[in-house]
Amino acid sequence: MGAGRLMARYKDIRPWCALVLGENMPLALMGQTQGLSLLFPMEKLFENYVARWLHKQLSDDYSLRTQARHHSLAHHAGESMFQLRPDILLHSEEKQTTWVLDTKWKRLDAANRSRSYGISERDMYQMLAYGSTYLKGSGRLLLVYPSWAGFNKALPYFQLPGSLRLDAVPFDLDTDGLVTDELLEFLQKPAK
Repeated sequence: MGAGRLMARYKDIRPWCALVLGENMPLALMGQTQGLSLLFPMEKLFENYVARWLHKQLSDDYSLRTQARHHSLAHHAGESMFQLRPDILLHSEEKQTTWVLDTKWKRLDAANRSRSYGISERDMYQMLAYGSTYLKGSGRLLLVYPSWAGFNKALPYFQLPGSLRLDAVPFDLDTDGLVTDELLEFLQKPAK
């Protein structure tokens, strides 16, 4: 591309165009070399991927919503505050059931129970808040993490206050699916 007067307005995006069109290649280099980086929000990509996969598995009586905004944590001076937005909300009027799923792009370690497997306390409180509001204190919650050699099957479930059950389950990106030991069997479409 020329650097003429007509191209001056594209000066800022030219490096991106060159990268995309193959003139430059992002590499890890040492020293004074400057280069471009292309970063992706993996937590959002993972969330969207799991939601799309799950949507394909569901029977017709279930609806799937992402980033649902039905409830808030508190009401103050007549207004809702601290909106609660689970990543995925599954609901069936026919079965009168709702499931709350949240995806996390981080590694759990199934062998490290002393460190809570790597599940953060913040994530547990978040799921408790979802269960208290969206499930009214009774039902199933899922934390979905990427599968790897150290976390390739569901952890034993966590019993939360009330009648809330929380499962931490792996999603295998290689085989494209939840590794759940039949956990979501009743959600799925009948086999053809």
